[in-house]
Amino acid sequence: MFSRLFVFIFFISFSIFSQNFPTDLWHNGMLITNAGDSIKGNLKYDFDTQSIQLDDGKTIKAFNVNNLFFFEIYDETIRDYRQFYSLMYEVGYNYRVPSLFEVVIEGKLSLLLKEKIIAESVPSYYPSYYTYSMIPSYNYYSKLEYDYFFLNKEGKIQKFKSKGKKKQILLLMNDNFDKVKKFLSSNKINLSKMEDLVKVVEFYNKI
Repeated sequence: MFSRLFVFIFFISFSIFSQNFPTDLWHNGMLITNAGDSIKGNLKYDFDTQSIQLDDGKTIKAFNVNNLFFFEIYDETIRDYRQFYSLMYEVGYNYRVPSLFEVVIEGKLSLLLKEKIIAESVPSYYPSYYTYSMIPSYNYYSKLEYDYFFLNKEGKIQKFKSKGKKKQILLLMNDNFDKVKKFLSSNKINLSKMEDLVKVVEFYNKI
């Protein structure tokens, strides 16, 4: 698990300004439908549309989260396997819909993610000979970002909030509150970093 996570985290930092994202590529893999059918081929996934295309060598078939249970790909960009599930996610009071998640850690508390591509502007400066100052110019890039989620033993999925991270973690791991709190402080954990979030979930699952 740790070797896979190391490669995955390296991929995140390496591809931050890449223009060739995993969603742009076809990946060798397989999927399982809700009906239990297992199909192998080249897959292309899209978190925005919650859809998957599969080329079995004869035709290209389309699947979405409503008729999909699971799929796995071998991602050449990180040279490792990645697993995805269609899981029921609460989007309103007592209202759940199937949604696509990637599994990072599986255990009594599972760590999931959704990836998204966002545009970011990066300023560069050049001198102005008229005002004797530097004039900004902006270059625009696309980069990968991630939303993180937790799946508990009861099947409830909770999004990791951008604020109050430590409080949320301690509430999620309340059955081992003191041990997790000590782990956070002793290891100087920064919950804004994926690698540190992984460490905490791995620690909790081993208690």
